[in-house]
Amino acid sequence: MLLDSFAWFEYFMGTEKGEKVKRLVDDNIQLYTSPIVIAEVYSKSLRTDRKAEERNDFIMKRCAMVTLDENIAIEAAKIHAENKMKSPDFGLADAFILASARNRKIKVVTGDPHFKNFDDSVIL
Repeated sequence: MLLDSFAWFEYFMGTEKGEKVKRLVDDNIQLYTSPIVIAEVYSKSLRTDRKAEERNDFIMKRCAMVTLDENIAIEAAKIHAENKMKSPDFGLADAFILASARNRKIKVVTGDPHFKNFDDSVIL
């Protein structure tokens, strides 16, 4: 499973949705992350509570990194183009996260409503 930024923020805030993420993090399953997720979590943490480095270290110890490549970039572009027409605020970052998960044949764990219509996402 690939935990997206939404899932990590719920985890770090200790919310009810974050408890679901905690069960995954505490379990012995392989988790993945994306450079996009790292950038989003790091940026928001710098702007809020200044725990960016601590959070980055935690995520990197618990997750394998999906390396972005040309195939993921092209898949992200296709996802973005198709969904941007349906939902004008569907972002390229979300498309990259979904393409990264599809590349590994895993699901995205998120609470982001942009992912609700994708079979390869698990909504918190």
